[in-house]
This record gives sequence, C-alpha cells and structure tokens, in this order.
Amino acid sequence: MTQTVQAKDAPGFADDVAQALRSIACLAHLDDVSLAAFAAQGRAVSYAAGDIVGGPASGLASVAMLCEGSVRVSYPPDRHGEVAFHDVPTGGLFGHIEALANHTPNLSAVCLTATRVVLVPASAFVGLLEDSPKVALALLRIQAHETVNAAPRTLGVANAGAHKLYAELLRMAEPDPNMPGELTIARLPRHRELAQWTDLHEDDVAAALAALVKTGCAARRYPGLGILDADRLRVLAVGQETNTEDTASRP
Repeated sequence: MTQTVQAKDAPGFADDVAQALRSIACLAHLDDVSLAAFAAQGRAVSYAAGDIVGGPASGLASVAMLCEGSVRVSYPPDRHGEVAFHDVPTGGLFGHIEALANHTPNLSAVCLTATRVVLVPASAFVGLLEDSPKVALALLRIQAHETVNAAPRTLGVANAGAHKLYAELLRMAEPDPNMPGELTIARLPRHRELAQWTDLHEDDVAAALAALVKTGCAARRYPGLGILDADRLRVLAVGQETNTEDTASRP
C-alpha cells in the first residue's frame, strides 16, 4: 500500500485541509471559520490506485471525504452471497451513514485512481450536521438523489466474469507451508495484469479482491495473497460456467 499522511504540525496544515474540503459537495455552503474548525479535526491521506482506504474501511468510527480521485466501496455479502458496491467520486464521502446510525463501519474501499481523502471522526461529522442545518440539508438532498437514481449493484451483476479471476487465483495458488489447510500466492500480479488475463476491468479486479478479503476468504500478505478458505474460492471460481482451460494453458 502506498499512502501519505499529512502531519498536523506541518506548515499550513489546517489551511491545506480546509482548502481540500472545499471540493466536498455537502460542505459547499459552510463559512470559512466553521470549515477551518472542522478541518482541524481531520487528517489528509493520499493513496495510489488499487490501495485500500483506511478510516471507516478499517472499521474506525470516521467519515472519509474524497477531495481527489474515486473509490469503490464494497459491503459484506447478503444472504445470496452477493457483494453490493458503489463508486464514490471526487466530492463524495462514505462512512457517513454508519456515523449517523452510530454503527461500527463494516465496509471496504478500494481506490480506482490516485486518491486524496480527508478522514474526520464520526463524532465531529455528526456535530457539524447538528450545528449546520444547511450542511445537513445538502447531505440529505445528495443522499436522496443517489437513492432515487442509483440502485445498488452487486459484483455479480456488474461483471458476471469475475469467476475467471477466482479461477486464476486458484491456478496460481500453492499449499501454504506455514499455514496448514490454506493456500498462498507468493507474489500477486498487478491488477492490470490480472485484468488482462481475465478480460476484466482493473476496478473490477480490485473490487473482487477486496471482497475476498472482506468476507474472510483471503488475506493480504504483501506482496502476495493468502487463501484462507479454498473451498469457498472454488465455489466462486465455478461462477456461471466452469472453464479454466484458457488460464491453465498459459505459462
């Protein structure tokens, strides 16, 4: 993972974070003093494409605000085993629903591009909404628009070929000598390479890998990947059809 955290004691830190937060849609009408006070409670973090975003995606009671880039947020599988996800663009945020519900976040987030995020404590975000009705109304309108116009999607619906990625992971995996019953991939290829091999988009590869980690089927062991539940991965690899001859024949 490649991430850069801006130190709070760095020169111009508060002003820099406040300026970054100007790109967040629901904060557009916040006055300079209030925005500066809110920014002082956050921290700016930069990620590379393919990185896992921290904050609410790490189970922390916080809200992530995207000042640059885009992120794919995934949620745990439903009773049908489908993983719902949605993409958050620049100016958006995630973790805010959990903050308002006073729930521990249970999601993962993968950067689709180079991304800069400001992470603020959930309590600070809720306090801002309580003190600023305009911000609360703006957020409500944004949420209402997304609810009306963007039905939740699942990984299976978005790309029915994801099983090819899972089959490819099984082809590369070997028994883990240090973890009996588990498999391991010593060095996981880049998302771009996996996408080329499986005819998927890079963001679909990133989301599929994140889903495996989030559901406990796999664990990230840089630079490789641990397969904790090989049986489950085999089920996913079958997908809608069983055809791994093309990957098995590749050197």
